[in-house]
Amino acid sequence: MPPAPTAPPLTPDERRARNLGALRRYFALLAARDLDTWIGLWAEDCTQHVPYATGGLPASLAGRDEIRALYGDMAAGFTRLTFTRTEFHPLDDPDKVFARWEPRCELVSGGVYSNESVGLFEFDAAGRIRHFTEYFDPAGLVERHDAFGPERAVPGGGVTPGG
Repeated sequence: MPPAPTAPPLTPDERRARNLGALRRYFALLAARDLDTWIGLWAEDCTQHVPYATGGLPASLAGRDEIRALYGDMAAGFTRLTFTRTEFHPLDDPDKVFARWEPRCELVSGGVYSNESVGLFEFDAAGRIRHFTEYFDPAGLVERHDAFGPERAVPGGGVTPGG
């Protein structure tokens, strides 16, 4: 029996469009707090790096389990999440997208957490997030550190936000 035909590879424009669609779903699923579906946007061997991590936020995470655990702990600390701004800027490399967003969280403990963030999302051949580097104003997180879910150790070092 001959091998099954394979689809032709995506063009750079098709890859770029696919990855932009994944980012739109990324933010929509986070806002909906549907982390079980959201984590499917990430590659199995994904990584996240936060160069200016502070407080209890780990600077690096590796694998879906660590990333799901961190975002799950943070989501436990708010009742509602919206994004007042999302901008996507595809780069020349069709598998890289620079994004800018402004989260606004209504906290379980009362009050509101908001911030400005930028990041570089890198996608694998299947269109899943392979690596994510996030930059944000750490002062806002430190001020609300105790408002985000329970603090716990992260295998790569550090602890999740909370307290």
